[in-house]
Amino acid sequence: MKFQRIAITSLVLVAVGLTACSSTSKSNAGSTTSVTGSTTPDVVSSTEATAPPATQPPATNPPDTSAPDTNPAPTSHELYDQVDGPNVPGDHTDPFVSSGVLGDGAYWVQYNGGETFTPDITVYQAFFGQECIDMATSAGEECLNDIFVPNSPSRDIADLPFSADVSLTIAAFDTQLSYWITPDELRTIRSGSPSVDDAPDGVFSSFAFLMTVQGGQITKFEQVWTP
Repeated sequence: MKFQRIAITSLVLVAVGLTACSSTSKSNAGSTTSVTGSTTPDVVSSTEATAPPATQPPATNPPDTSAPDTNPAPTSHELYDQVDGPNVPGDHTDPFVSSGVLGDGAYWVQYNGGETFTPDITVYQAFFGQECIDMATSAGEECLNDIFVPNSPSRDIADLPFSADVSLTIAAFDTQLSYWITPDELRTIRSGSPSVDDAPDGVFSSFAFLMTVQGGQITKFEQVWTP
């Protein structure tokens, strides 16, 4: 009986010892998991802090692909220099108001004389191409030589000035060539003959002018050769 009691006591001590060891292992395992979990964010944060900042490529301006001006307007001329003829519209010149300021645009005009820098003109509207045919037909007339200029409406103007750098040209009736002159020369040849002996022949005629107006001034006054 004494032997059995000692054996049982020994078994109880061993069981207690195993339980303690088991509890210690579980406690350590839980502690390790807790430490690992708490250090993981620190590692991520450190990685994010040391990562190089994102960079954008430097902005660059797109290349200039516009075509250069290969035919700039001349800055000066001599009397009767030959120049290009006017660019006549393919459909019609601009309509005009019967009174008041003449707006910016291109107009068909007849030169009547007047002062040197404020010419006396009569404004009409001219039609070309298919519009020439349509407008002439509606008026009971014909579209001759691809131009139709109704007699009405019209407007007389004598106070519209030439600009200081007006492009003024006349057309020779025999060659159809255009020549550059000044407002003073225009008035001179209308009242008599050119001021220079070597002026081209046939440089004054009754051909109409294509007049360009900008800002209340005549910037172009170009005679148009017509058949």
